[in-house]
Amino acid sequence: MKEFPIVFGFDDATFRSKSNINKTYLIGVICQGVRIVKVEKEKIDIDGDDSSEKLIKLILKNIHHVQFILTHSVTFGGFNLMDMKKIFKETKKPIIAVTEREVDIDSVKEAIIKRFPNTYRLKFDMIFNAGNLYETEINTAAGKSKIFYHCIGIGNEEAEKLFPKICIDSKLPEAIRIAHIIGRAFRNY
Repeated sequence: MKEFPIVFGFDDATFRSKSNINKTYLIGVICQGVRIVKVEKEKIDIDGDDSSEKLIKLILKNIHHVQFILTHSVTFGGFNLMDMKKIFKETKKPIIAVTEREVDIDSVKEAIIKRFPNTYRLKFDMIFNAGNLYETEINTAAGKSKIFYHCIGIGNEEAEKLFPKICIDSKLPEAIRIAHIIGRAFRNY
């Protein structure tokens, strides 16, 4: 693995679910190590089913520059779940979905069934396609912090070697942290 791997980190823009606006932005930030190189954005449907296609579109647009794909969880724009296996299959780029806390899968299932009574099984498939949820610790400015992640196309041991190369003081990789900050500027009301 290179000393300064090139990663493409994604997060969604802040949005209000009780708004009459039904779209938000998917923000992508390319970093070489922890240095920002490029920013991309694409609109996605809130609670829709288009995040995988939009991720693939942005990744393929930058395919020759990127080694790893990072996302802030497996969901964007509410319950617009990505299919990690599909993204890996179509881009051939290892993908890691990072979250700060362990997921309460029973609560997630309950919320999805309530919100999507006729199509919840499709949403569940996206969650299960993410595979195992791993746990590790990251050195941060405040000491060691736990993070949780899914990974496809990369083993968990290699993923854990990648994290120190792409994080500064936060437990979130820098590309995801920056995408999150930029996403706040695109907040819809």
